[in-house]
Amino acid sequence: MEAKFLAPDDPAIGEALRTDGVAYIRDLLDPQQIVRTREVLADYEHTVLPKIRRSARESDALGRLVMYRDVERYDPWLNNLIQQPNLMGMVARAVDWDPIIYYLDVFPKPAGGSAIDAHQELYTVPVDPPQLLHLWIPLEDVTPENGSISFYHGTHKLGLAPHLERPGVAPTVDPRVLDRLEAMRVEVNCPAGWGALFGGFMVHWSGANTSDRDRPAMTVGIRGRGTKIKTELENITSLIVRVYREETDRTTYGWSEDFFESGGNEEIARRVLARIHDDHGVTVPLDEFQERCRTPETMAARVVEMQGELALESR
Repeated sequence: MEAKFLAPDDPAIGEALRTDGVAYIRDLLDPQQIVRTREVLADYEHTVLPKIRRSARESDALGRLVMYRDVERYDPWLNNLIQQPNLMGMVARAVDWDPIIYYLDVFPKPAGGSAIDAHQELYTVPVDPPQLLHLWIPLEDVTPENGSISFYHGTHKLGLAPHLERPGVAPTVDPRVLDRLEAMRVEVNCPAGWGALFGGFMVHWSGANTSDRDRPAMTVGIRGRGTKIKTELENITSLIVRVYREETDRTTYGWSEDFFESGGNEEIARRVLARIHDDHGVTVPLDEFQERCRTPETMAARVVEMQGELALESR
């Protein structure tokens, strides 16, 4: 099956979302917008990213930037770009709920970069009710050589699939499930400025970039206005749970578990604090960790407090 691209004002977009879980859309950005967007992102990577929290970006084993998040918070031009009426109006016509921007993430997909494994957005970005869409817009023509994207049509009707969680790796759909879904997979090549609008239950992945050029793309997260989402404190607690779990070599870790009563020691604590500094831009002293931040939830509360103090100092 080949992807059929629709015009942004085509009423069939809503039907494609309901039937297949994804709608392929042409002409989302014009050539001038593509050029300007790439210029703004290049400047953003050099002038903004180094100044904001480390957890706002991810790099691969070679130190190359592979993802940065919440871009709309820091760049007015990009925020205006994704809020433009032709994009949000298109989404509003396609769903029966009131859509608002949730976030803007960017995936530079560097030359030689690895694949992104199969996943569902609602597994890691839960909203209640599950009114979540992603609008994916590549800024370079997408081909099999630089990482075409695959969607499993109809998986939006199946709910959340089993995911594997491994230290240091994003949760991925169980490969045994993917084998059973293979007949539903559609591999999509896409011109720059075109894209795909898909629901949070859609299983999808993208291939490796084996070319000698970066293949950047933007992903706009869109949620229902009335949905409930995690607070900043809940998000940071989840991130810190992962750090505690990985550094103590545990398979699970509770939000209220005491670090020093569950296998942690001073050496491991120093590694935890170093990662918190790198990820969140704050330095929690070891004695403070031992005295008042022994659980992930108390450490997260202190991190949020210290980030607030830094924000006030920078004004």
